[in-house]
Amino acid sequence: MLWRILQWFARLFLGALFLYAGYAKLREPFLFEMAVDSYQLLPPWGVIAVARTLPWLEAALGLALLVGWQLPYFASFTCLLLGFFLSLMAISYARGVEATCGCFGLGEPVGPYTLARDAALFGVSLYLAVRAWLSRVPRTGGAGSASAASAAVETTG
Repeated sequence: MLWRILQWFARLFLGALFLYAGYAKLREPFLFEMAVDSYQLLPPWGVIAVARTLPWLEAALGLALLVGWQLPYFASFTCLLLGFFLSLMAISYARGVEATCGCFGLGEPVGPYTLARDAALFGVSLYLAVRAWLSRVPRTGGAGSASAASAAVETTG
C-alpha cells in the first residue's frame, strides 16, 4: 500500500512539475531560447527547434502524467528525458561552460545545486517508471494461474 501511495505522489509531483516547466518556458520563449543557446551544444537552427518544441513536449508530458494515461510509457519517457537533461547539464558544467539551467524559465546557473536537484528528479522518475512497469506484471500463484495450468494439462493430455 505504501508503494502505491509513493507511486501516486511521484506521478502527481512529476506531472505538475513538467506542466509548470512547460508553462514557464512558454511564457518567456526568448529567455528559454537564450538558456538553450548558453549550453553551446547546438547550431542556431537546433537551438530554435528545441526552444520551440520542448516546452510543448513538457506540458503534454505533464498532462499525461497527471492523468496517468499509459503510465509505464510516459514514466519511462520522463526518466529518459530527465537523464538526458542531467547529462547535458553535467557535461556543460564539467567543460566550464557558464550555462543557465532554463529548467523553469529562470536564468539559474548550472552548478552543484541544479545538478543535485535534477539528479533527485531523475531518481523520482526512475522509481516511477520501475513501479509503473512492475504494477503491470501479473502476479503468479493465484487462483487464475492454477486454473490456467490445469487447462494447459487438459489440452495437452
